[in-house]
Amino acid sequence: MTSNPQKPCRTYLNRSLNTAEAAEMLGIRPATLRGWKAQRVGPPFIQLSPRCVRYSENDIRLYAEERRVVPCVRETERS
Repeated sequence: MTSNPQKPCRTYLNRSLNTAEAAEMLGIRPATLRGWKAQRVGPPFIQLSPRCVRYSENDIRLYAEERRVVPCVRETERS
């Protein structure tokens, strides 16, 4: 197995996503994600320039997983 010295080894486990791609992963509109960014809430992001924002795919997955709610069944009060 030989590697191409002109192409760096890139792992796709932690891709860089633009706003539209990150929003699609979360199932929300890009405008919602932009609003969260402006309010400094939501998933972590990388501000490369004023108009260039990227999200780590791993950060998006972790953000969604941290908000996972598993409902539990409450016992009803018995008289």
